[in-house]
Amino acid sequence: MSEGPDAGGAAAAHGPARVSRRRFVAGALGLAAAAGGSVAFASGGWDGLPEIPGLTGIGGPLPQERRVDPVPVPRADLQARARVGSAAYVYELSGKRATYYVTEAFGRRLDAWLALHAEHVGQAPEQVWSYGAWAPAAATSWHASGEAFDLSRLRAGGADLISLRYDAWRDAPAAELRRRLRLYWRTAAALHLEFADVLTYLYNSAHANHIHVDIGRFGPERPRLIRRSRAQVQAVQAMCRYVWGRTDVPLSGRFDEPTRDATTAVLASVGDPGELADSREAWQAFLVATMQRA
Repeated sequence: MSEGPDAGGAAAAHGPARVSRRRFVAGALGLAAAAGGSVAFASGGWDGLPEIPGLTGIGGPLPQERRVDPVPVPRADLQARARVGSAAYVYELSGKRATYYVTEAFGRRLDAWLALHAEHVGQAPEQVWSYGAWAPAAATSWHASGEAFDLSRLRAGGADLISLRYDAWRDAPAAELRRRLRLYWRTAAALHLEFADVLTYLYNSAHANHIHVDIGRFGPERPRLIRRSRAQVQAVQAMCRYVWGRTDVPLSGRFDEPTRDATTAVLASVGDPGELADSREAWQAFLVATMQRA
């Protein structure tokens, strides 16, 4: 399913008055040193993003949101896949390798996401565990069109590299919970860079055991930040809190001044490509820096 109508309304879409990013360069919690400087901003986008055949380029005007509904398709019309990139696909409910069904283009997006994760988060999964992709569901679900995926775990060597099963570890001791949340949101950053709709445990309780991704909002485009999107803004806020240590940022889903302050500080530390909502390049810069912040 894609993210539904957002509670923020027109006021959230415009957000508070813009504040100059220059005021955050000084005293930005040491972010310039902490970020490591390993991302490189270049004209037309960020170095290191995998090219995807048929994907719209990342230069030029901001990509526009689509206003379309998914079109259900029979499983026979989709590509049968047993891997995501080089990693074997495993069905979470059975714990066994399985086949999943998606459109060819969506399969390439999954491959590109895993390459991003390996490069910037630094993990090399041997298995991708999932609750599934295509399902003969209602027309409002992108699962029915073979353009959605429910990610639960990444594993290698018989152990979890990352568990997105928030339901399984949300009651962990404080230090362990901090570690898991940090890795969860670094992983979510890679998903947000590749997919338009990324639904986490913050979206609702139905996503406490997986992260849902689809491309309904932008189709063949790589996404950008939509300030009225509760799912995107809450994810940004969680990345600020749990990865960047900005505990002053609330998980409100509103693109407020603390959120702008924190994200502008991060962007200032990695080359200052602008404010987060100004361009797709700024969105990519923030997400890549978040992935890399070990």
